Amino acid sequence: MSIMRYLYSRLADQVLEKLADMKMVKIPTFVDNYSFIKFMGIAERAKSGKPLSEPLGSTLNFRDFQDLMFVPNMFPLPDGTPLDKKLIIGKKANKPMELPVPFMIAGMAYGASVSKRVKLALAKASTVVGTAINSGESGFLAEEREIAKLYVVQYNRAGWGNEPEQLKQADMIEIKMGQGASAGDGFRISHEIIDDEFRKHIELEEGQDAVMPARFPDINNEKELKNKVSELRELTGGVPIAVKIAAGNIESDIDKLLYAGVDAIVLDGAQGETAGSPEITINNFGIPSLYALVRAVEHLEKKGARDSVSLIMAGGFRDSADMLKAIALGADAFYIGYPVDLAAAYTQLNRLPPGSSPADLYLYDGKHTDLFDIKEGADCAGNFLKALAEEMDIALRCLGKDSIHKLSKEDLVCMTQEMAQITGVKLAYPIHKIES
Repeated sequence: MSIMRYLYSRLADQVLEKLADMKMVKIPTFVDNYSFIKFMGIAERAKSGKPLSEPLGSTLNFRDFQDLMFVPNMFPLPDGTPLDKKLIIGKKANKPMELPVPFMIAGMAYGASVSKRVKLALAKASTVVGTAINSGESGFLAEEREIAKLYVVQYNRAGWGNEPEQLKQADMIEIKMGQGASAGDGFRISHEIIDDEFRKHIELEEGQDAVMPARFPDINNEKELKNKVSELRELTGGVPIAVKIAAGNIESDIDKLLYAGVDAIVLDGAQGETAGSPEITINNFGIPSLYALVRAVEHLEKKGARDSVSLIMAGGFRDSADMLKAIALGADAFYIGYPVDLAAAYTQLNRLPPGSSPADLYLYDGKHTDLFDIKEGADCAGNFLKALAEEMDIALRCLGKDSIHKLSKEDLVCMTQEMAQITGVKLAYPIHKIES
């Protein structure tokens, strides 16, 4: 059974059960200007009396990269031509991080997002292509560091896993100011679902909730951010220092980051996903990744920082085509998260009892995380990453390019006038004047 059919069947079972219990005379429809998702959101708020929270990202259909097409070269590269997919993050750092591929595994935190089993499986998967994995908001995890070839430690607002000796073992530090799904909001994990192992990891007392504050206590302006960047750079001996932000006031935010002296900017579009965020921020905050990318690249070029600061995009990138098109528009690297989760869990979904959600297998608070097999998950996720890399090779050969660094807007055409206006890429068709 395909994963989409599986998910649909699970959802249908739950929906029919809910509707049977509600005994409604009439269910709102699209004719009434109520989508199914809106309807279920109203029902959930009515039931709980709390703000609606959702796993994953936005339920809206944003403009994405499907309206862009690559232009095949009449003279593709011969088979066996060496292809360059390498990328250096932090070109001016004392210890730059070199990636063999332009994508990394996103920061899905142990405890705050996925189970430890999944976290370790993803670390193993990252080594298949030699890329980096991000610790996520629960910070440094010793077992993950032992497995991963390249390790990014997220410097988070709660200070979890951010001890000096832990940060010194990172290949890059990422200061997390915000993200696509939750904007800049904090969160709380009830002590009732925190087990002893995770409690010890983030150094909580028994019965204490895990609280991620909305902002850093010592970063309140660009000057204090600059001081933090310098502090972390000195502490780590000069690994790249990145800052992650939700795509919002892109130009002014980039100005602040350039003032702070960052080596990389992680720009999380409105499609950014989490294990659970308020619906109000998921669907109503942020700039979609495509728009954010175009604006960021133009502003970095205007500031003369395009070659010195790496632009890492996140939020909604699910396959090699999207990433290569974004590289042609000016992106340097990418974080991919949920697709890697799905790849790791796909072959194991049939172990779940009927009526279970797929998230029960891989999220920390899932009901059946014990059914997840680390090796099988690592093999499948590793296969997924390997396939992405090989697909990039195919595309480069068809484009007649031996390096991702040679991709440009000239390799693309737009299918719509709107996309041409957004990106500055030429249209795939001429515009004819219609005679009256």
